[in-house]
Amino acid sequence: MGAARHIAIIGAGPAGLFLARMIGLTRPDTLVEVHERGEPGDVFGFGVSLSDRTMHGLARNDPKTHRRIVEASVTTSGLELRPPGAALRYDGFGLLAVSRHALLSILREQAEQVGAVIRYGSRARAEDLDADVIAVAEGARSAHRRARRADFGTRVYTGAARYVWLGTSHGFGDSIVLAFVRTAYGPMAAHCYPYAAGMSTVVIELDDAVWRNAGFAGDGEIDDASLTLLTEIFADHLDGHKLVGNKSRWGRFDVVTNERWWHGNTVLLGDAAHTAHFTVGSGTKMALEDAIGLASALRGHDDPAAAFTAYERDRREPVSRTQGLAEPSMRWWETYGRRLHLPPARFGLHFMTRTGAVGHRGLRRRCPERLAEAEAVYRRECGLGDPPDGAQTDAADAPLPLAGVRLPHRRAVVYPDAPPGDGLVLVRDGAAPPPGRTGPLGSLGPAADADASRPRFAEIEVPAAPEWTEEGDALVRHAAELRERGVDGVLLRGSPAGDGWDAVLRHADRVGTETGLPVAVGVPHDWAARPHDEESAAEPWPARVHLALLSGRIDLVVAEP
Repeated sequence: MGAARHIAIIGAGPAGLFLARMIGLTRPDTLVEVHERGEPGDVFGFGVSLSDRTMHGLARNDPKTHRRIVEASVTTSGLELRPPGAALRYDGFGLLAVSRHALLSILREQAEQVGAVIRYGSRARAEDLDADVIAVAEGARSAHRRARRADFGTRVYTGAARYVWLGTSHGFGDSIVLAFVRTAYGPMAAHCYPYAAGMSTVVIELDDAVWRNAGFAGDGEIDDASLTLLTEIFADHLDGHKLVGNKSRWGRFDVVTNERWWHGNTVLLGDAAHTAHFTVGSGTKMALEDAIGLASALRGHDDPAAAFTAYERDRREPVSRTQGLAEPSMRWWETYGRRLHLPPARFGLHFMTRTGAVGHRGLRRRCPERLAEAEAVYRRECGLGDPPDGAQTDAADAPLPLAGVRLPHRRAVVYPDAPPGDGLVLVRDGAAPPPGRTGPLGSLGPAADADASRPRFAEIEVPAAPEWTEEGDALVRHAAELRERGVDGVLLRGSPAGDGWDAVLRHADRVGTETGLPVAVGVPHDWAARPHDEESAAEPWPARVHLALLSGRIDLVVAEP
């Protein structure tokens, strides 16, 4: 390939328009054409969100566009979680939001200002375009990418929850509001945030069974009866305002990945290349950052193939990191109804820690009162009073009633793998109990072979696959079968090193939630004594265990030998 002098972009969304703008700024001698099937006014949806980091990158690469977007946007400074009967404010988690229509108008004008030609109503096919580079930026359901899925190694899987993007004239102040409502049809949730004066986005999300129970099933745009019903359901959070649609349809989220982001002279960006669930607010973020990255690579390499290689190399890691956070967030939202029984403070803690991106250190810095509230609720549930002189106590120190036995704390060991402690000792099947033992004993092995006078635990290896795969389903089924056989709890085995801890916790959370069994997980034998290093990015082990117990993801920790 020679140097790219003619670049054709398919799709006039944020990725395509901003790529046109960036190429015009960095390669003014290049002909840039944008082909869009729709017309300029064919804009669906309401507001979109952008993170501070994205805006900093935008300001660095294109201060004029940055200024225009900021002028058209509103900012929030925190989020308010509203489980039934409560409202919990978490500061330090704000965002910038802008009308999708305003954003596209700004990006279109900015692209045209540097010479890009935008052809609306164009149904151009990639194979018919005579261009050196063809950039496909037409969204998650890109027809051009689907036609060449083998070239790109495309994989698409669809989430379980139903959702619809709506709007309202209620402003919600300076907050992102996440409202949860119990209804006659089942639990429903709304994600709400202001994006312009007197207008807010409201995304309604519910599981498939609730969607059908409420009579929402069907294709096409959402009807007036459904809007009226949803307005009534969320009336307490809308302050008398109505919900409105804008080409709004019920959908399920498509998670898009591609093994390769380019083939020949064609390259993918934005949602055509990758998607991340909207609950982490990163779709537009990744689109703009892809445009910056691809334009930079094209500026730095005359050969398009070399530019595509550099672009994919540089963007893969941040995109994978975002998708890694989006996956557990999507799964949390698909199953929030299973956690509404938690006290509000602990429900909020479970939500805030759903992706693993926010740990004990972050919560203590950003919203210490919410963390303290969850700790106080946990202590009350465990029958403990306030700690002496306001001192913080470890959640692992709380007693645990288990199968007729009251454990003094939540630290356990397996005997004879490790020496017995003063908490629960799980005696491995076939082994004699430690001599002279007077503290609580449990059995670890098949239920049929266990001592019926002791709490009986079964040991299960956590699969390497994520918790919502077929392997995760099989783990839950196995745990449920063990419960039917009389097991009182499960010990999940998996590597706690690195990201393995978060993976084990997600499996443990699912097993505990869906089977009702107490769940123990393995931790390093010296976890409680490991020093707290403020300079380290990793959370110290005592903080990890404390947060996992507080949020209800696990019930016990077992020190590994």
